[in-house]
Amino acid sequence: MMKNLKFSHKILLAASLVVFAAFALFTLYNDYLQRNAIRADLESYLQEMGEVTASNIQNWLSGRILLVEHSAQSIGRDSSPATLGALLEQKALTSTFSFTYLGQADGTFTMRPDDKMPDGYDPRTRPWYKDALAAGGTTLTEPYVDAATGQLIITIATPAQAAGKTVGVVGGDLNLQAIVQIINSLDFSGMGYAFLVSGDGKVLVAPDKQQVMKNLSEIYPQNTPRIGNGFSESELNGATRILAFAPVKGLPSVNWYIGLSIDKDKAYAMLSTFRTSAVIAALVAIVAILLLLGMLIRVLMQPLTAMGRAMQDIAQGEGDLTKRLAVHSHDEFGTLAEAFNRFVERIHESIREVAGTARQLHDVSQLVVNASNSSMANSDEQANRTNSVAAAINELGAAAQEIARNAADASHHASDASHQAGDGRQVVEQTISAMNQLSEKISYASTHIESLNSRTVNIGQILEVIKGISEQTNLLALNAAIEAARAGEAGRGFAVV
Repeated sequence: MMKNLKFSHKILLAASLVVFAAFALFTLYNDYLQRNAIRADLESYLQEMGEVTASNIQNWLSGRILLVEHSAQSIGRDSSPATLGALLEQKALTSTFSFTYLGQADGTFTMRPDDKMPDGYDPRTRPWYKDALAAGGTTLTEPYVDAATGQLIITIATPAQAAGKTVGVVGGDLNLQAIVQIINSLDFSGMGYAFLVSGDGKVLVAPDKQQVMKNLSEIYPQNTPRIGNGFSESELNGATRILAFAPVKGLPSVNWYIGLSIDKDKAYAMLSTFRTSAVIAALVAIVAILLLLGMLIRVLMQPLTAMGRAMQDIAQGEGDLTKRLAVHSHDEFGTLAEAFNRFVERIHESIREVAGTARQLHDVSQLVVNASNSSMANSDEQANRTNSVAAAINELGAAAQEIARNAADASHHASDASHQAGDGRQVVEQTISAMNQLSEKISYASTHIESLNSRTVNIGQILEVIKGISEQTNLLALNAAIEAARAGEAGRGFAVV
């Protein structure tokens, strides 16, 4: 696919990838910074809100504890029934506590507002009484649901002493609705809530009543948060919660913490908004950069486009090598145009040289053709002559064969006449020798005739040899006639020769 893209498109694609990578890295870096900033702000905010809420609860409980301790001091000074009733009926106590009471060392129980207690009720057996005596000071009980009202309450108890002797334990039942209101007021703009938890992980007060009196391990079975400093994350109902704890300091006999639970997705919603904005900004910036870069590349690529059109004209036309590219700048495109012009000029010169050489070659070829035609004509004439010589040689061969037969007959007659003419034998032997020489010469002539087609230059010499042979043959014939005449009747057979 990359091979089919134009060079400008490849530049745009590479630029878009670089811009996208740059914006992606920038967005990831900002996302990292924003996440750390949000987490730091959230931790600081939760810590501050936890401390403030814990301080409010501490102040609220401290005031109630002071009221109970002040009442215990007053009862220690005067615990008579008349004074005791008036003391427990003080408006400061009745408006603050649901019930204020005194459990005496002899088992007597006095309560305001007065209410009937079960038969055999002994305050000395109650946990609040025992805990206060064991602690030797003020104690707080864990929150519990009042059987009569169904509301969540706690008990503040402190020993009443007179002359170093404990006369009883003063207690007050506090409705925790105020604490519930303080805790429920923290909704963190809908992102979370606060709750009161004991040091052993039991939830004491929470907006969700189903969580009250449950342990954190039951509410958060996975990644159960640890109570203490720092932050932790746990899953609740499929959502990730960020939890932090702040201790409620200054309370006697209890170890309470304010727990803060925040929905992580809502807490980091601003980060999601930032991401969306960053992605949109990145896309807009990429599109704008690509548009500007496209226009800039179009302007910068004009010289290259012009060179491409010129090359196409040279390639698609009749190959006009007289055209040259116009050089308007001294940059890379200008250097390329100058190099192309030099290249075309060299090709043009080479083609001119080739054209001149072709014309010279044409003239030489014409001369070669003429010489070939002349040679062909000479070859035809020589072939005709060779054919004539061959015919003559064939005739000569036939005559030689006839001569050979006649010579054989002559030899026979010569043998018969050898007894009659001794001198004739010598002549016959000479004649036979001459005929043998003639036969050898005829064979030699036949051998040269077979190679005559390839050695036409030697035809003249062969004809001279044949002429010589013919003259010798005539001489032999003359000699034979002379000898025949000498032989008389015996030499008539030589007349044929």
